[in-house]
Amino acid sequence: MFHRLRIGFVLAAIAWLLLASSPAVFTVADAPGAAPSRIVLGWAGDPATSQAVTWRTSAAVASPKAQFAREIAGPAVETDAATVDARTTTVSLYPTGMAYHHTARFEGLEPATRYVYRVGGGSVWSEWFAFTTATAGPAPFRFLYLGDAQNGLDTAWPRTVRAAYARAPDARFIVHAGDIVAEGYDDNLWRQWSAGFGFITASLPSFPVPGNHDGHRPPGAPASNAALQPSALWRAHFALPGNGPASLGGLATPFYYVDYQGVRLIALDANPFANSDYGDVDGPRVRQAVISWLRDVLAHNPNRWTIVVQHQPIYPMAKGRDYMEMRDALLPLYDQHHVDLVLQGHDHVYARSFRLSGGHVVDADQPGTVYAISVSGTKMYEIDPTYGPLMAKALVQLQLYQVIAIDGGNLKYESYTADGRKVDGFELSKK
Repeated sequence: MFHRLRIGFVLAAIAWLLLASSPAVFTVADAPGAAPSRIVLGWAGDPATSQAVTWRTSAAVASPKAQFAREIAGPAVETDAATVDARTTTVSLYPTGMAYHHTARFEGLEPATRYVYRVGGGSVWSEWFAFTTATAGPAPFRFLYLGDAQNGLDTAWPRTVRAAYARAPDARFIVHAGDIVAEGYDDNLWRQWSAGFGFITASLPSFPVPGNHDGHRPPGAPASNAALQPSALWRAHFALPGNGPASLGGLATPFYYVDYQGVRLIALDANPFANSDYGDVDGPRVRQAVISWLRDVLAHNPNRWTIVVQHQPIYPMAKGRDYMEMRDALLPLYDQHHVDLVLQGHDHVYARSFRLSGGHVVDADQPGTVYAISVSGTKMYEIDPTYGPLMAKALVQLQLYQVIAIDGGNLKYESYTADGRKVDGFELSKK
């Protein structure tokens, strides 16, 4: 008995030493069965009077639901909660398996009001989360802008988004400029992305556009040029307004806009213009429909500010990424309708332009657009100098997040590294 105990102590000590000397990678599994996980706020309507949410279960749920109520100080939030039914989308996983994504909408909300909500159904519910509806008209607010996450989702990337939230806990939503994951079909990467955010995506609505990686199909699947849309998992994770080009039907999902407190935010899936994988299978039809839709959305804009979010940059800063056809199609519209800011990713560097019009730097009193490129994940490239003269700032090998504030006729933009250093900033003013 003594020898067995001594051997056990020795083995335990060896195991402890091995663990202590090895880097640990912590992962978070999805909740089992009908328990909700991957809760992501979004919009499917007017952000002043509605909210939407998606979540995931590992098992089928007979009657998925969500509940919402005005926030109160006490614990009995469910007393006056309204219950709404959710819509379920079944997603086939690679290489095997199924997952169940649910979407619920909260309608008839009061502007500028704090609400709590939970998702689930039956006896299985999430905890209560909170959100605040937009004001009915212009009002000051801040939001977060993140470039490509894509890599390091379960290692060095989460610190970036948590630093961003700590910097601006009053932010009203998060802009994701594409390439959320490296392989759009890989459910494990989506799990890592959700775990990295934790409660943040359940508290701040997401405003995403797809990148080229978000559209990757499983090995052996039909070519992506037959789909012309992001992966099923990308679409399942986000609740979106559905106000894209009507003629495209289901292909319109990643084209949408939201009017938020004096700003029109336009999400543009640039892949049909810049991703050669799409080829000419329905490509011309999609591009034509998107241009017509975008022209209308820009021309009939009652807001003071206009911000476009797209993945591939108009003026690239990494080698081999100059999408001339995309620039020829989109730039005239941005110039004509005085888009203020274009938020982008794709190049895995940081760059921010001067105010530009027609491909040239303009004076401070002339109409122009600022173009930004950023990266929040761990994959990095080097700068290509082709469009360097158009850039006010260019940086490499940094994980970054941006805080953007709108207050009446002023826009303030600040860029920070993951360790909290401010590396860039500017302000725009409208008279």
